[in-house]
Amino acid sequence: MGSLGIIDEDRLMLLPDKYRVAHEFCFYLHDKLAQMLVEYDLNRVQDTVADAFEKVIVETGQEDKFEDVDLLEYMKENELIEPYRHHLVSHTIMALTSDMLNFIYEALTCLEKRKFSVAFSLLRKPLKEHLFFLSWILADEDDFISRFESNNHISFNGVTKEKRIQIIGEAIKKLHVDEAFDAETIWNIVYSKKHENGFEPTWQKATHLTTSQGELLKTENYSLNFIFEDAFDDYYYEFLESNLPYIFLYITQVTLESFNRIRSTNEKTISHLILTMMGCYEALFLDGRSLTISRMLQKQLGDFLSCIHCESKLKIKKANAAELYIHEAFICESCGLRSEIPLYWLLAKAKMTLTKS
Repeated sequence: MGSLGIIDEDRLMLLPDKYRVAHEFCFYLHDKLAQMLVEYDLNRVQDTVADAFEKVIVETGQEDKFEDVDLLEYMKENELIEPYRHHLVSHTIMALTSDMLNFIYEALTCLEKRKFSVAFSLLRKPLKEHLFFLSWILADEDDFISRFESNNHISFNGVTKEKRIQIIGEAIKKLHVDEAFDAETIWNIVYSKKHENGFEPTWQKATHLTTSQGELLKTENYSLNFIFEDAFDDYYYEFLESNLPYIFLYITQVTLESFNRIRSTNEKTISHLILTMMGCYEALFLDGRSLTISRMLQKQLGDFLSCIHCESKLKIKKANAAELYIHEAFICESCGLRSEIPLYWLLAKAKMTLTKS
């Protein structure tokens, strides 16, 4: 498959054909989260408490009394615990997600232009920091809030490897698809300075002209990091393809669960999002024996999957699964024509929803 049909061909001209799918998949996940962020923001989910507070003040004619009141401090002092937590956590999740997606968008765009140093510098913050804070909120909201409230310039620093792995592991347990991720693998990819396929050595080199900590970080003699790189060497695309889709998949699941914590998402919607993301990842990056989602859907929806032109049965395979999940369509092997498949509607009719283990 040369392209997923998500990004205009003009933008992909500088990417080697075999790496386009991984790049488009990452943009596909980014766009799904961006769409959800916009929907939540339009519904003012983070302002529920502030809006209710303002309404009461106006209705009771106490505008002058509360003109200079700090809402968070007022709720805390008056032991309005649940509104306080919701206001604090919802604003933090929304702001973290928005900033994270801004960095990711610019990083992916730089990769399309082969601006590798800039791309890696931009990826560092969202993957090392934004994602970890979202994971922390999901894993242990009480601990996060207690550190966030006071001296957070100290309380969020000095997190050990063991603590990071523990937090990521606890966050994974809160996901609908916890079996898909491994905390130590994520730590190795994102934080390890010694893991050959990890991002940290490359991030450090992209950010600093000279580096020295560890064998993978030593700047070579007569060189400066990234300065003399050949922009048309495809090494970094290959490097990213092996890990970035997996980390982006983790990002989407953590962010979806974080949003779900602010306001519960419709079960059918959350199930559709997760099934399509996971199913697409399996089809694109795992071998044919690992198509768990596709096999499940084939079993549950098989009676409905038929060509609207020649009525031949349609079978979900590695070669056509991504088209189903991303574009909700099939190319019939019998007649060669394209059939629209309303996957969301089918999942709802079959009453297929994901439940946490």
